[in-house]
Amino acid sequence: MRISKTITKQVHRTRAASVLSNNSACRWLVHKAEILDELGRIESDHALLVIAKRVCELKPSTADAVEMVRRHREFDRLADEIVHVVNDYRNRNPSTTRQEVLEALETVGIMLSRPTEAGQPGRHQFLRKSGSDYDGGTGQPDDHTQHIIS
Repeated sequence: MRISKTITKQVHRTRAASVLSNNSACRWLVHKAEILDELGRIESDHALLVIAKRVCELKPSTADAVEMVRRHREFDRLADEIVHVVNDYRNRNPSTTRQEVLEALETVGIMLSRPTEAGQPGRHQFLRKSGSDYDGGTGQPDDHTQHIIS
């Protein structure tokens, strides 16, 4: 089992080093094996390069850099799952427009930023903006918001 982990780390490290090899902004990472191990787990070369550049700008401790990369990967997994759910919904409801999806995602963001009760399914009685401020900071729909969904 240990040999397998060692080989996996080496593969990730080598991949990250390969992606970063021609980028002078990432030279700081050359001898940072643990950070390279984590970077190599990022699937997209472009994303790997972007996060590596950010790590190089900040020059955090190894532990902090590894945590940054892990958080980035977790964020990507969440975003991928959301995209999968949206695509699945659109496959079942092909008339759904891109704009409707974007409005729904904006609504979800608003719902999730509210206290727990407001973010619960079925508790979103004021979902969409209609040309005015969402609720004026009151937590209630304004006069222009008439969409009631529960």
